[in-house]
Amino acid sequence: MRSRRTLLWTSSSYFGEGLPWSFLHQLATEFLTASGASKTQISSTSLFHFAVTLKFLWSPVVDLFGTRRRWLVDAQVVLGIGMLITAAIVAGGNPGLFWLALALLSVVHATHDIACDGFYLSALGERERALFSGVRNAAFRAATIVGSSLLVVLAGRTSWTLAFASAGALMLLVALLNARTLPHPPEQRRAVGLERNAFATAYRSFLQQPQAARVLAFLFFYRLGDIMMFAMAKPLLKEIGVGTTERGVLNGAGIVLSVLGSVAGGALLARQGLARWLVPMTYVQSFAIPLYIVLAVSRPGLPLVGAIVLLEQLASGIGGSAHAVFLMQRTSRRFTASHFAFATAVVSVGSTLSGFASGPLDEALGHPAFFTLAFVASWPSLVLAHFVPKDVVPKDVVPEEAVAVRRLDT
Repeated sequence: MRSRRTLLWTSSSYFGEGLPWSFLHQLATEFLTASGASKTQISSTSLFHFAVTLKFLWSPVVDLFGTRRRWLVDAQVVLGIGMLITAAIVAGGNPGLFWLALALLSVVHATHDIACDGFYLSALGERERALFSGVRNAAFRAATIVGSSLLVVLAGRTSWTLAFASAGALMLLVALLNARTLPHPPEQRRAVGLERNAFATAYRSFLQQPQAARVLAFLFFYRLGDIMMFAMAKPLLKEIGVGTTERGVLNGAGIVLSVLGSVAGGALLARQGLARWLVPMTYVQSFAIPLYIVLAVSRPGLPLVGAIVLLEQLASGIGGSAHAVFLMQRTSRRFTASHFAFATAVVSVGSTLSGFASGPLDEALGHPAFFTLAFVASWPSLVLAHFVPKDVVPKDVVPEEAVAVRRLDT
């Protein structure tokens, strides 16, 4: 009974983590594309990810005031109401209020991420965390399919107001379910000064690892070209005649192919290791980008468009699995949480900036030249893949006070 209850709240809470992300970065992008917004406006949705990048700045507030359970449920309620308000704004046709609503929702979404991850770590033991880790990922992916595919298809067949309102109603249902099913684990408080010192020690140890500069550069550049391509994929598909409903179907199928690529890549990495596959998988991801140059130049029919989009998503999933393993291998066991947060922030900054710059660049260059530039932007990762360390990071030699970080990791 306890396992079934845990399955229910872990899947619903991480579905509730994935839906706002999809709302901000997929559903909103599709709405702007269908509404004829400029490419600069479309790519500006990438800036909402800065809230997630910078969430460590206010994460102690969640730890020190109230309970993570209350933060989690309340954030879900606010997100659901905010999505409903956004639907009303869309119906009223006020662009300024639309962007303001999304900006505020991005901050609430980042706060919800803090509470959701913190609650998961505090409510479950080590064995249960491992047992339900796949459930977390699957639930998040399911939410992105709902946001980028099902709701987009709904918008194409009815209206965007109904699609945004449906997302809000679904988020409120998640909040109600979590309010009834989340357990009440004991809350542990930490001294703010200790936390600050521990994080400083952890970050310093990451920068002291062998070839740290190459590692940081590789993390920054690895998905640069891929993100640039993805940011302008929707406007390209619209311009070559792919309608809103068809794009929604392709989005859902693309996520499935991306997951399959991740699974296949993970299987190869588990069997033969990162040293064998990092370079080939980096090339697979990068050399899928020219497929969009083909789309931009030849403007083929829907069957070939679908085949190219799905093939690129498969390649992206394969490349993403190598990136994830590389990132995890560059975090030490003592500082897992802190190193992982720091490394993902580096990745996030690169992704956010490249996504934001994509719109103006595409408007200035045109689709063929822009996707060529996106391919060129992936070249640094192709070079660095040959030279970055591919083994597990050596155990840190750090001062004794750094043991305090273990409390952050757990």
